[in-house]
Amino acid sequence: MNDLAPPPASLLDERGAPREGAYAGLIPDSLLPCGRLRGLRQKLWRYAGVFTQEWAVGVAIADIGYLGVTFAYIARGSELCEKAWKTPAAAGMHIGPPDGASVAVAPGRTVTLAATRQGGLTASFVLPEIRAELDIQGEGTPLTVVSDVGRGSGRPGLTIKRAGLAAHGTLYFRGQRHVLDDAHACLDFTQAFFPRRTVWRWATAGGRLGDGRRVGFNLALGVHDDAQGRFNENALWIDGQPAALPAVAFTPALGTAPWSIRSADGAVDLLFTPRGERSEDVNLLALSSRYRQPFGTFTGRLRDASGRVVRITDIPGVTEDHEAVW
Repeated sequence: MNDLAPPPASLLDERGAPREGAYAGLIPDSLLPCGRLRGLRQKLWRYAGVFTQEWAVGVAIADIGYLGVTFAYIARGSELCEKAWKTPAAAGMHIGPPDGASVAVAPGRTVTLAATRQGGLTASFVLPEIRAELDIQGEGTPLTVVSDVGRGSGRPGLTIKRAGLAAHGTLYFRGQRHVLDDAHACLDFTQAFFPRRTVWRWATAGGRLGDGRRVGFNLALGVHDDAQGRFNENALWIDGQPAALPAVAFTPALGTAPWSIRSADGAVDLLFTPRGERSEDVNLLALSSRYRQPFGTFTGRLRDASGRVVRITDIPGVTEDHEAVW
């Protein structure tokens, strides 16, 4: 298992090709070039998840070329309140660069995800029945992965992930105000020219170890898995410092039945227990999607490429099971 490399000085090499790899840190000007016709194939989104033992908050703005998708939810225990909408040609939304702001607006609805100068994010939404104002700290080092998401077909993709970030803020849920202290967040910025059919599974979480250190992880299968096995988008953060994790296999389950996530060498051995989920199936002329994002807790063991070993118990986060034709 190779550890994360230092980020290159530029995203593109002297031939104009993306510099593929998994890096500990940001690459300057981290946006792939996009021509007019290629833009129809581009998918671009920003996501934030904020978690405590009691609460799960998820919010995303996604531009998939011919359609815009926005969702936000607040869950307390297994009780979920969600608002989502779609707009043709991503009207009413803007997704900025990784260090910029992303906004989605519709009548009576506003969602904003704005990067801070310190590398964090402010996440806010004002929607019927639910509101949130969240401050996510930017301490630590992000994971940047650049790959051919078409597995040899020349479809570049980029993702920037962070996990285990300190967060706090205010929620308005079911007519009551709630303050979040000592929450933890996971962030995702993705730009990719995906194949027509794309399938992935994903898990991310953040919390504290028994000794008080902050911990977070990102695990995925199906998108940024290098065809030669040199890298993936799997990483463990301890107090903001990431190191690589090996490839994993997911065994998903339905409802509140547990998932397992394991690597062949035993370095990753996790059990995920859902307590609820956000799900949506879409069937349109140009698009079909089967999407599930359960929220719950993770328990198990992780050993990264630097030799760090952690045992986690009931760390909150989400998994995802997604199949799209887009």
